[in-house]
Amino acid sequence: MLSHAMSCNLLISIIIRLLDTFEKFIREHEIMTDKPDTEGGEEALLEPNSNNDVNLYRVKCYSSLLQRIKNRHHYDTDSSVNSKVFIIEVPLDELIAWDGVRGMDIANRATENTNRYQGLFCTVIDRILGSMEVTDETNNHQDTVDILHEQRLAQQAHRQEELQQQQQNNQNPDEQEGNLAADMSTRQPGVTDEFPPILMRRYELRILPQGRPAKFPPLKFQHRASHSLLDQLDHIHQSGSKKGTAMGGVSLRHIRSQAMGRLVTIRGMIVRASDVKPCCVVATYTCDHCGCEIYQVVQNKREFMPQRICQSEVCRQNGAKDSLHLQSRGSKFEKFQELKIQELPNQVPMGHVPRSMSVHCRGEMTRLATPGDVVTIDGIFLPQRVAESGYGAMKAGLISTTYLEAQNIVLSKKSYDDSMADSLSEEARKKLDDEILKIATGEDPIGKLSSSLAPEIFGHEDIKRALLLQLVSGCTRKLPDGMRIRGDINICLMGDPGVAKSQLLKHVASVAPRGVYTTGKGSSGVGLTAAITKDLATGEMALEGGALVLADQGICAIDEFDKMDESDRTAIHEVMVRIFVEC
Repeated sequence: MLSHAMSCNLLISIIIRLLDTFEKFIREHEIMTDKPDTEGGEEALLEPNSNNDVNLYRVKCYSSLLQRIKNRHHYDTDSSVNSKVFIIEVPLDELIAWDGVRGMDIANRATENTNRYQGLFCTVIDRILGSMEVTDETNNHQDTVDILHEQRLAQQAHRQEELQQQQQNNQNPDEQEGNLAADMSTRQPGVTDEFPPILMRRYELRILPQGRPAKFPPLKFQHRASHSLLDQLDHIHQSGSKKGTAMGGVSLRHIRSQAMGRLVTIRGMIVRASDVKPCCVVATYTCDHCGCEIYQVVQNKREFMPQRICQSEVCRQNGAKDSLHLQSRGSKFEKFQELKIQELPNQVPMGHVPRSMSVHCRGEMTRLATPGDVVTIDGIFLPQRVAESGYGAMKAGLISTTYLEAQNIVLSKKSYDDSMADSLSEEARKKLDDEILKIATGEDPIGKLSSSLAPEIFGHEDIKRALLLQLVSGCTRKLPDGMRIRGDINICLMGDPGVAKSQLLKHVASVAPRGVYTTGKGSSGVGLTAAITKDLATGEMALEGGALVLADQGICAIDEFDKMDESDRTAIHEVMVRIFVEC
């Protein structure tokens, strides 16, 4: 028993030391930026630099963001920043750059046990926000949650005074200890009458793996020198080393049991996306007998047993039962969406079936990906029981499924409408424009571009030109009377065996921003258009897109088209004519 107590005390001391270190990082970490935010009231220090066209400032990284959260001063409306939600990103590279020893220790621990340290980091930020004061009252207006919070605090203070008076007047210390033990024995895990901090949390915290750049202010506007550590990591990522392979994402079959609870990066294609629905985080109950409020934290759970018995002193003495009612307005809900990611065709070994995994997206991570997108997801690899309770849990036993708790989603393959030039720097964009202008003003630009399609295949100049025109496509016209004239063309390649028809199809599917390659012999009309499946989360029937749906605004290459059944071939005739799938 003594050794167990000593180990517990040692573990607690280590956690406290790590939390103090993370708090110093949040308060002290500085970055270089050309767009300083003066929300925190601290002056930005002008730093000398070799580029005279840009003024760089040294500012505290998180102080302005935390002050904005305290003041509830949202960022101005921007296409890349959601003006109604605060996002706090903690890149592990910034921890290492802040302190090579202590930061590296926290980064390693957060990578190995991400779910636990995400909660600890939120606790530190809540503590820092509690010590800050509001500096701008113009945007700090009270909403429904604030009014309910003040009412709850007043009720709790009043109940505490009444309990103290009753204990002083009517009970001796032995009776108090007995009632306290009985009260603790009837409490359920996660149920408390104290106000949970997550109920008033107005931000989302995300932990980014090493080498992943931030996408939200203030780290979004960070300026790094060419010799900095983060640029060296980016160079390693681009050079194709092991670190670069990890940051680019690994296949689902490479995620083993050793990665359970760790922060992993996977790459694949989204094949199904559920509807965005509210998910309960904190359930609030009101007692009709004594007026007490009970809180039940149900975060990251698929189902929970609603509380029935009030655990206050008055109801416990009177034996009141079934007096609690769920208060939906006082509870907290968050957006939830479940994605299904599948391995890419080039990641599946010969003769194997593509593997898939569920991805849980919460808050502002929802609606970022649609079926057909090729994505790189940073998330926490976690187990999930088949059923939490009931006959399903008894039947499943100890068997669990796995899922990925998304922390960051990067679209690797964008459509034609989402230009990749927006993510390039000014120098790279200018270089790209010069190369495009050189080809456009040169001799036979279509011939140069078509020769770049499958350059390992000799000849077929006319076929390559036709495929290039299909990739570029035309302009879709919509007449005043509502008639729509499509600008896309369909191509049918016919020829003898061994003339590289399949190789041309695969190359076009890989070049297109959204391309799907399939064979007609093993595909059916349902697999090409859409199939009705059962949503495991809600039990409702949902549509799962086929190859044509996944290739929306892209290229769908169907090989062995003549081997298809006549009934299956007619299913895609309407799609070829109207470029539209009707379900």
